Amino acid sequence: PIVLYGYECSPFVKPVRERLCELGLPHIVVPCSRGSENRATLVELTGEQFQVPQIDDPNTGVGIFAESTEIVDYLTSTYTI
Repeated sequence: PIVLYGYECSPFVKPVRERLCELGLPHIVVPCSRGSENRATLVELTGEQFQVPQIDDPNTGVGIFAESTEIVDYLTSTYTI
């Protein structure tokens, strides 16, 4: 499954979650809310400042740390005909 790093109340995560569900793609959500240990882990993984959403797609080997529109475009172009 695709791994989505984010948190419930983020308006930037919502479109990515919606697209994953619309496409019926199996995914795991890793919650990274304020105070979560997952937030520090995400910063270590990216080597960047904290930003969500981020996805890791083990099906293609792609990890995207970008704006939600870029992630939605990636999902659409990769998983639709």
